[in-house]
Amino acid sequence: MNLLIVSADAALPQAQAQALLARLQAAGLAGLAAVPCHNLVREVVRLAPQAVIVWAPVLDDGLRAALRLLATTAPRPVLVVGCEQAPADVPALLAAHVMAWLPGPDDLATLSAALALALPRFATEQALRQDLAAALARLDERKWVDRAKGVLMRHQQLSEDDAFSLLRAASMQANLRVGEVSRGVIEAAQAAEAVNRAGQLRMLSQRYVKALALRAASRGRGEDPLAETVQRLQANLDRLVAMPLAEPAAALLLATGQAWATLQGLAGAWAGPTRSAAAGGPSAAALLDIDHQAEVLLGQADALTGALEAASGRHNLRVVNLCGRQRMLSQRLAKQALLAGLLPAEAAAAHAAAAAETIQHFEATMAALEQAPLATEAIRAALAQARGQWQRLLDGLRRAAGSDAAAGRATLARESEALLASFEQLTSLYEHSMQVLLG
Repeated sequence: MNLLIVSADAALPQAQAQALLARLQAAGLAGLAAVPCHNLVREVVRLAPQAVIVWAPVLDDGLRAALRLLATTAPRPVLVVGCEQAPADVPALLAAHVMAWLPGPDDLATLSAALALALPRFATEQALRQDLAAALARLDERKWVDRAKGVLMRHQQLSEDDAFSLLRAASMQANLRVGEVSRGVIEAAQAAEAVNRAGQLRMLSQRYVKALALRAASRGRGEDPLAETVQRLQANLDRLVAMPLAEPAAALLLATGQAWATLQGLAGAWAGPTRSAAAGGPSAAALLDIDHQAEVLLGQADALTGALEAASGRHNLRVVNLCGRQRMLSQRLAKQALLAGLLPAEAAAAHAAAAAETIQHFEATMAALEQAPLATEAIRAALAQARGQWQRLLDGLRRAAGSDAAAGRATLARESEALLASFEQLTSLYEHSMQVLLG
């Protein structure tokens, strides 16, 4: 039996510990070494004793800390010898694997008897701990499987049996446990939701200005999506705040929320739930300030979306990000066209030029989505529908810049909302696609 003798650094001279070690070796108990407590863990790892004997008249804080560290790094059965004072913290000592407490002067016969009981008791305790850990792992795995089945049943319209069969097939293909695959499904769903919601903030920043521009152009006539935009933007921020985001996403989310608060402060009374024809919308100067702050919000939300995509480590989320960007571009183009008709000449020309760039970005991303490997029949149909809506939006853009400006603005407002709805559906399809969920 290989034993390690430990002494408290201040409570017992090392010479006495060495003397005990010599007596153990003479009695055939195979003592390995006598070490001070601050070297306990290192020497246990180096010498691999079967048991540790603590020889100390006082179990001081340093020795207790060493035993706690030993229990978490290289657990061994521990016997405390020579400590006259009865322990007050028995649960803590049991957690540190103290198997016996032998007060008074050392008695090798008593120590041998205690060791004979301590080693099998420690082995039994370790086996029970392992059984408990295995049972908890199975319970935890079952929870992940049940949650993953729910996700697949909800988003893929599968029965419970079919959802489990899919998880099992994926686990066999990936050579992973079903619980590991299930956890991956949940984490992928959470990551995709975060990317989608952050991407919505980009779109809503542009839709917010578009709605205010519509108010300014209509002089209080007609409907606009401002109230819903405010509600959705705040709801998405609240949902993202509730998610356990790591840095740098957490800091970017905070900055995004601050940018939104500043934008609301600038919009003031013009963004209120009620308005009159006399009040109209914001002036050209106010629109410029509001749009500038909306661009700040857009930049923060875009950085947040990218950080969430990168943190997920899932390359399939790229298509969710791209599709979500199309939502933003649909609103951005309508906003730019409306501002080009409301602002002074220099600012109007700048927004008209920016609109041309937005068209190019939209077309390039549309082509990328049409060629993406994640396409399903439903996705292809939604992309074809979006193509038609995009052409109608461009027609409204041309009319808004011509002699029929009022009808063009109405077309812009209508088709940008229709295109937005199509890309909302598309982003959801990508978010919940089998390729994203199963990786």
